[in-house]
Amino acid sequence: MDLIGMIRGNDHDAFRELYRRYWEPLLLQAAGKTGSAQDAEDILQELFVHLWEKRSGLYITGTVGAYLFIALRNRIINYFRAHLTQTTHIRELTGTMPFATDNGQAPMALKELAAQVKAELDQMPEKMRTVYLKSREEGLSAPVIASQLSISEQTVRNQISNALKRLKGKVNEYYRGHSLPNSF
Repeated sequence: MDLIGMIRGNDHDAFRELYRRYWEPLLLQAAGKTGSAQDAEDILQELFVHLWEKRSGLYITGTVGAYLFIALRNRIINYFRAHLTQTTHIRELTGTMPFATDNGQAPMALKELAAQVKAELDQMPEKMRTVYLKSREEGLSAPVIASQLSISEQTVRNQISNALKRLKGKVNEYYRGHSLPNSF
């Protein structure tokens, strides 16, 4: 029986062997593409967890190595997509904030605003906060979050959307409640 067939049959030793054979070359590839050993390890960990969780339906028509490298490539694409989304989100939030670097009050305003945003995060329902943080701080994609939390991808998207609305509302409320200096 082949390695994948044994893994489909819940053979832990076969899975360990697959891991042993492919971890290092996959890690080198992921680290080279992401530029981060930690992110590369996280991506690989998610890949192998996903393989084990989906083992009963795992059918590979080509070579195992080719399958794993294609799966890795797709996860790296998702990694960059998530980071692009996160960067865009930060730019959207900060792009609307009228800050000047020379008046000395901007750091204080940023600190106050960050405290308001953290307070809003703390008040969110647990699942919404968890989904938002996994998306924006950990940079995980909706499919990965859905898999980790055993919820649908649509639920993940809805939770992120609701969290963003709440945070945007908090930012707008902050600016309505504070008169900003003319130099802002």
